[in-house]
Amino acid sequence: MSIGPAFAAARRRLGPFGQGPFAVYWTGGFVSNVGTWLQAVSGSVFVYDRTGSAFAVGVLNFATFLPVLLFSVIGGVLSDRFDRRAVIVVTHAISATLGVVLALMTFGGVTTEVHLVAIAFALQTSAAIAKPCFTAMLPNLVSRAQLAEAVGLNTLQFMTAQLAGPVLATVLLATAGFAWAFTINALTFIAPIIAMTYLFRRGLGGAAPRQDERAASATPQGVAGYIRSQPWIAWLLLGIVANSAVLEVIRTTAPVLVTQRLGAPSSDTGLIVAAQSLGYILGLLAFIPLRRRELGRPLAALGFVCQAGGLLLVSLATAPIIAGVGVALVGAGFSLAFPVMTATLQAEVPDAVRGRLMSIHQIAHLGNRPFAAFAAGSLAAAFGVPAACLAAMILAPIGLLAMRSAWRRLDLTAGPVSAAAASV
Repeated sequence: MSIGPAFAAARRRLGPFGQGPFAVYWTGGFVSNVGTWLQAVSGSVFVYDRTGSAFAVGVLNFATFLPVLLFSVIGGVLSDRFDRRAVIVVTHAISATLGVVLALMTFGGVTTEVHLVAIAFALQTSAAIAKPCFTAMLPNLVSRAQLAEAVGLNTLQFMTAQLAGPVLATVLLATAGFAWAFTINALTFIAPIIAMTYLFRRGLGGAAPRQDERAASATPQGVAGYIRSQPWIAWLLLGIVANSAVLEVIRTTAPVLVTQRLGAPSSDTGLIVAAQSLGYILGLLAFIPLRRRELGRPLAALGFVCQAGGLLLVSLATAPIIAGVGVALVGAGFSLAFPVMTATLQAEVPDAVRGRLMSIHQIAHLGNRPFAAFAAGSLAAAFGVPAACLAAMILAPIGLLAMRSAWRRLDLTAGPVSAAAASV
């Protein structure tokens, strides 16, 4: 075999990573997300060390979540009206500046928990504005056939960073201290700026086309009008809510599960959370080769079934190994369903409204979590973890029905959008 065909075959085996723009995009996001989790863990420990209050840590975590609800839609509007690469560069330059300020204040010994909460809120505001730009540009970096796999790899990137960031935080806090942890987080914001500079040079991932006639005719009342004209989108977003909410049920009930059901010390809670992260990764590693066999929609359905089975195992578990398997199944189920639904949304909507729709997707994915946490915590406190897990199993049939309705309506949609993603 000559070098040319051999090289082409190697690129096909690499999937989206065989495309330079995606590899650069992915790497920039990974480095930044490692810094995000490094900051999250270091900030929580800093606040707890200063105050000794779990409530204060809760205030910090609330401040880091609130911008998703407040500013995601603004980020979507900016994504559709301006150059997406420029929005990412500006927001990450601001974040890097904030990170440097926090690091210098910490080196100087003047940082308080109030400063940290305020800067955390500002950093997450920047992230909430930038995220729709990141997700909206993805279909411009890979082929349609590779989109679901690219979404899966992006999810894998986030999950891997979720493991690497806390480990890095543990090492840095034990050896170098908070100031250096905050400094390294500030430096990680440079990676997406470099990635966007590369995309600028390649002419990829920029502004949505203003001349998109399909979008112009489909959105006389803006993005809300477009969603009303394409009802499959609302059903798909409901499926994403159902798929994501289960994760928060596990995270919220994990301490009670460990101490009351498994009879283990509360410090073992991290192992349950790690089991869910391991499930994410294993699910994505299974998703990629199965997706290449054109099994997109069946994989999404299997994901909801896995989540229901995992919740059932957790509700019955009195041994750590059973609980770990159940929690891992929940994570794997998310990884099988989420990329299919996300890729369908990204592929089937016009580029001119994709940023705003992905901001709504971001709210559907993350915005349900405080409500899911409140419901799961209330049920676990009143009736125990098994009751909370059994109640959460209703999310699986809701998700399955929502997906079935979305696929049916998408397949019936007339025009270019009807090329539906049966294999996405």
